[in-house]
Parts: sequence; C-alpha cells; structure tokens
Amino acid sequence: MKKISIVLVFVVFFGAGIFLFLNEKIFLKEEEGSMKGNLIEPVTNKSPKIIDNNLTKTISTKTDSLDKTDYLHLHNESIVIDTHSDFLWKVFDKGVDFKNETSSIQSDLPRLKAGGVDVQVFAVWIPMSQVKRSFSFTISQINKLVEIAAENSSEFELAKTYDDIIRITNEKKVCGLIGIEGGTAIEKNLDNINTFSDAGVSYIGLTWNNSNAVATSARDAVERGKKGGLTEFGFEVVKRMNETGIIVDVSHLSEAAFWDVIETSTMPVIASHSDCYSINPHYRNLTDEQIKALAKKDGYIGINFYDKFLDKNSNATIENVVEHIDYIKNLVGVDYIGLGADFDGGISPPPELKDASCYPELTKRLVEKGYNDEDIKKILGLNFLRVFKKVCG
Repeated sequence: MKKISIVLVFVVFFGAGIFLFLNEKIFLKEEEGSMKGNLIEPVTNKSPKIIDNNLTKTISTKTDSLDKTDYLHLHNESIVIDTHSDFLWKVFDKGVDFKNETSSIQSDLPRLKAGGVDVQVFAVWIPMSQVKRSFSFTISQINKLVEIAAENSSEFELAKTYDDIIRITNEKKVCGLIGIEGGTAIEKNLDNINTFSDAGVSYIGLTWNNSNAVATSARDAVERGKKGGLTEFGFEVVKRMNETGIIVDVSHLSEAAFWDVIETSTMPVIASHSDCYSINPHYRNLTDEQIKALAKKDGYIGINFYDKFLDKNSNATIENVVEHIDYIKNLVGVDYIGLGADFDGGISPPPELKDASCYPELTKRLVEKGYNDEDIKKILGLNFLRVFKKVCG
C-alpha cells in the first residue's frame, strides 16, 4: 500500500476490493435449476499476488481498486483456485456462452470474475453416450476450451505450467487449467496420456461413477458390489501420469483403487472434489485414513459444494463447507485443503455459495472462524498451487 503526500495531506488508497445422483441416475448431468438473483459486486482489478508458501515469489505493483472490508482485501490479495468445474459439459449439452452471464450457469466468466477466481480447472466429463469415443470426445472438448480462450483472450487464458499461472494472473486475467473426469478418455492406450500432457491436461480422475479399464469406481464398489482396485493397465496409467507430469485425481475411485494409487504413485495425489466421510458417510467422501494418506503424499483435497456430500440431510449451508474444512485441518493440518466446488455438475450447493461469484463469502466465514491470513491463502489456492508446481512443473 502506498502513501502519497501532497501539501501535508495524506491520501491512502486501498485495493478493492443427467441427473447426477439426482433420482439415483448416473448417466446424465443436468442443471439443478435456474440460478436466481444478481451477482455480487465483482472483485475487479485484483492485485498481482505475492506467492509465499515455499513457492517462487512474484512481485508487482498494487492496483487502485477499493476494498470495503478486511475480508475482501484478503480475498483480493489471495490466489483463488477452484479445482473442478463442469462448465464444458454445459457448453456441449446446452451450447452456453462463457463470456456472458447465463441464468442456468454457475461458473461462467462473469461469475468467475465477480468471485475473484484467479484459476479455474475445467473438467472434461465424458457422458455415457460418448464413452465409445472417449479419447476423441475429450480432445474435442479440450479444443473447445482452447477456442473459448482465443475468443476471450483479453480476459481469459489457458496455462500449462506454474510460470504460466503466475504470468496470467499477474496480467489480471482469469487462468484456465484442464482436467479430465474419467479414465475412459485414455482408451487402453498409454500414449494417449502423453497426448493429454502435451495438450496441457493438469489432472485425470481415473474414474467417474462408472468403472473402466483403469479402475473400479466408488459407486460401483458400494452400490453394485463390484470388487477390485486398479487394473493391471491402471497401474501402468498411474506410472505414465507420474512420468508425464499429470496429477492423479482419486475423486470417484473405490477404496481399493485409492490405496493402489497411494502405493503406486511417486508424486502427490489429489482428490479434486471430495468431502469428509466422518461428517457425512457418502461413498464419494474420504475416510480419515484416506485423508491422512493424501496428506502423507503431500497431496490436496478440494472441498465439494454438493449438498449431498456436505450433509446427510441434503440441506447444506456454508457452515457445512467450513465444517469439512475444519475437520481436515484438525485431522492433518491446513496444508492439504482447497476448493473443488463441482459447479455446473448438476449440484445443489449451499445458498450462500450458489455460484462462483460467491467465493468472497467463504473467505469472510473463514476470517470469522478465526483462520489467519496465511492459512486462508493456502486454502483458497496456494495448497493446490504447491501440488501443481511439483507435479506439472
């Protein structure tokens, strides 16, 4: 913050601030209903971030934006990263526009900017209708995201490396990363993993709700009694992902497959969008032992905002999100927690976090809960950035 003295007057400028699980179906993702209400005031002109947490520092001058409260100032200074959005599914299924606010969307560009989101991981989800052509479908979706970036180049850019992320966010653009939700995309061909790496894919979730040639899914294991973890091919997939710099994502994996990954991977492992089983015993959530194992791997857990994962009564509020964050912090420490909202994946989130514009409200609640600035910055983005830098480079 700079003080400018003019004729003994000091002026201080502050920086400003489907039916996925619905009806028990798993083969179609569908919107939860139209989004109501106006977006909150955008967190515009976010200050370039000073990265600590043992990461390379980047220093730049602050902007002239106006903060209204301490929590908005903190939010403005933090790198905010969400590690799972299904927006690309909405483009494929509904033909939605990234640049313009759409009532049925939770993570379009206006909402990302309004919520001060610096980095969004866009997951390529493969519907069952496309499974037989999973690889080509995934490539087509990645190409679509590249096209979206070209059409919005002044405000949005894709990153492949840590240095890309720092440069893009310092240019005050929203930074996009690519994820894949479902190992069917690999199609029993390890060389496809190299292709994904060259295309800038940051992580691959080894399964969705459907099991595949890589591993058994959590849903199949729990609801259908399917046995097994990683397949023989799946072990090779994990090794190749380690070699090519793609993060292994264990969200949606069966417990047996999870432990196979933990034993096989030589790099940090993430759960891009999962919650705590001890709070809500849903098969998509992580047990205490799984959380401990991810922490031991120097990994990461992105808290999912889906009410069915947050609260067994499916009547979740923002307090439930904080409850899951608290639980992991008390179990293994704050260094392994992040945000993986699962927006646009057919979820019904807490009303206070109805879309990506609402992220400052979560920062506010964490401040009120007594989290210090350093820990909040880790949760908002630095923890995932640490994993990304180590695995993806």
